[in-house]
Amino acid sequence: MPLTASLAGRRTLDATLDGLGSALPWEAVYRTRPRVPLTCTDCGLPMHAKVSGRGGRFFAHDRRSPHCAATGETEEHRSLKRALAAAARAAGHRAELEVTAVHRGWRADVLVTGPDGRRTALEAQVSSTSLDDVLERTLRYQDDGIEAVWFTYRAACWLTYAPSAHLYRPATPQSLWTRTRVCASRFSVVACAEICQPSPFWHSPYHAGWEHGPELGLAEFVADVLHGRLLPRKTTAARGTFYDGWAAPKDIEAAAEYAAARETPAPAPAYVPDPAAPWYQQQPPAEQQRLLTAAKAWVQQTTGIWPTARPGWNADWLAGGLALARRIEDSWSITRAALIRPDPARIDWSLIEGLPVIVGSWEEHGALAATAAPHAHIVVL
Repeated sequence: MPLTASLAGRRTLDATLDGLGSALPWEAVYRTRPRVPLTCTDCGLPMHAKVSGRGGRFFAHDRRSPHCAATGETEEHRSLKRALAAAARAAGHRAELEVTAVHRGWRADVLVTGPDGRRTALEAQVSSTSLDDVLERTLRYQDDGIEAVWFTYRAACWLTYAPSAHLYRPATPQSLWTRTRVCASRFSVVACAEICQPSPFWHSPYHAGWEHGPELGLAEFVADVLHGRLLPRKTTAARGTFYDGWAAPKDIEAAAEYAAARETPAPAPAYVPDPAAPWYQQQPPAEQQRLLTAAKAWVQQTTGIWPTARPGWNADWLAGGLALARRIEDSWSITRAALIRPDPARIDWSLIEGLPVIVGSWEEHGALAATAAPHAHIVVL
């Protein structure tokens, strides 16, 4: 049974508003003779005003309407809708009950419109329902640019799949809906040294996480959501979008920035070469590894035999470079295969006649070619 009815098909009466929202006293429609022509805002069938055993005002069909969306509503459901509408109006917003979309794709328990025109549907879900139903109805609202927030006292499986508020059920049928289990979470980042004495070596430099504040009252929560002081905490993954409570926009932004900073690798420190190291090690490690891999592949391609690096060799012909050696075909003996990045100032070309010299840039090629013999084999990789 709904809380709204259409009067003579022209204006909507709201049992939660003073004067029914139309400057009419309740007595003008309740038990009057002759009866006031009231019809259902959803199915259009005749209705009449009623008062529940708990004193709640509502409208009921003259005859049961099996196809009406309002059929089967309980006083508990209506009392929650009254509480949500009252909280929205107390927050300075316009609240309309039992609003059906023109295309009939959704029917909002309480449709709230803010001063800026933003619309929010507050759904009172006191009966059990499926996850698919909640997701489908939420998507219908989103398609029309309406945000949806669900309210229930049940430990429902869909609480983490849609923006929602878990409520405390009133202690008695006459009690009001006033308490929620919602906590406004706060995100904090604290240096490990401030809270861990001594700081264990396996801890990260900072401790970051969400802290739960005190539970919010229903009116306070609704006001904070409508005014944008609370936003749903959501995580998007391959399996879908999940919701984990509510938080202030600044805390959600801080958590996102912290997560992004952790995903962004710290810049590598500037490479400082060791003057005592061989000449070929004066380049950054990544460049050394790149050239070594490319040089081995080049030797294997030209000789058919995979070479090995010989950093332990120590001879004048190396000139600070790195030797590659390969096995002599049909023998266990090895021979020189190539020389990687020798020092142009120290190289003695007469000691490496015919040996390929491999460098990583044309600049190095030019420095070696300046002193090289006419038939020196210098390869740039």
